[in-house]
Amino acid sequence: MQPNDTKEQLVKQALQFFASNDYERSSLNDIAEALGVTKGAIYHYFKNKDDLFYASVNRLLDMMEGWFVDAMPRDIPLKKLLDNLFRIDETMTEMGESSGFGEAVTDYKNIMYLFLAALKKFPDLRERLDDIYTGFRGALADVMAKAVEKGKIRKDTDIEAVTYEITAFYEGALLLGTFTNRKEYIVLGPRVCAAIWSQIAIPASGGHKGRKK
Repeated sequence: MQPNDTKEQLVKQALQFFASNDYERSSLNDIAEALGVTKGAIYHYFKNKDDLFYASVNRLLDMMEGWFVDAMPRDIPLKKLLDNLFRIDETMTEMGESSGFGEAVTDYKNIMYLFLAALKKFPDLRERLDDIYTGFRGALADVMAKAVEKGKIRKDTDIEAVTYEITAFYEGALLLGTFTNRKEYIVLGPRVCAAIWSQIAIPASGGHKGRKK
């Protein structure tokens, strides 16, 4: 295994550990034991526990940026894109499986606790998160703009407001699910999607023509 591969593997394993364990109460010995390596192996690539934690969180942010910004399809029909986004559990599961992070990503409670600990320790990560949310809303706005051009949604749609509404629902739903342990978004997500779509969509024209007499 190449050095970079070893470092990447350590980061992935550490992320899963940090996501499911209290960072402040975990020693480097605990981490090394959980990862099945020696402390020396960790010190070979990272200065200390903080350095490993910072690298792990940034790796998760890289994955989120790639998934929600870089990889967002710009040519997909807006309705289909919204339907996919609002199936939150399915999206999180697919993201976890494709990234190799597994439950560290699939269970959003883990991500929430991870970010709270990371932002407290590394305030500069707020700017990184802001860039990701801005990029997500920008990518979504691009798809909406194309939908306007194609006559799928109304020209007077406030794209900035709608992209904010979608982002706020997405994060708010996951936050509520974390704090209350009730995943109401599984049922309400598609209904919220339908409500937003009904506000911006242009009704399909046509209908059954009457028979000629």
